[in-house]
Amino acid sequence: MNIRITSYPLPEYLLVESMGELHTKNDLIVQSQLIHREIIKHKARKILVNETKTLFPLDLFPYYELVKFYLDNFPGDIRQNRIAIVIADEYEKMARFWETVCLNRGLQYLAFTSFQKAHDWLTSNHSS
Repeated sequence: MNIRITSYPLPEYLLVESMGELHTKNDLIVQSQLIHREIIKHKARKILVNETKTLFPLDLFPYYELVKFYLDNFPGDIRQNRIAIVIADEYEKMARFWETVCLNRGLQYLAFTSFQKAHDWLTSNHSS
C-alpha cells in the first residue's frame, strides 16, 4: 500500500484528496481510517473524496467488508454524513457495488466519475 491523504476545508464541504495504490481489503481499511480522521478533525458532515488518482483492487468482496468495517468501527453518527467519492471510470463497477452496499446499510455515500456531479449532489438539499 502506498497512499497519501490530504484535506481542504471548503465553505460547503470537506474536500479530501486520495492518491496512491490500494491492493487489499486491509489497504482499503487503512485508507478509510485516514479519511475518517480528516472528517473528525474538521468536524465535517459533507465530504467529497477525490480518488481519481487512486488505484483500487477490482475484486468486489472487499468493498462489502469495508462497509461492514465502517459500521462496526466508526461512531454511529456516520449515518449523518453525506459522502461523495469521485473515482476513475475504470473503477465504476466497483464503486457502484460499494455505493449499493452503503445505501443498503443506511449510509448516504454515493460514487461518481464526475467531480462536478459529485459536487452538485453534495451541495444539493435533497438526499440521494
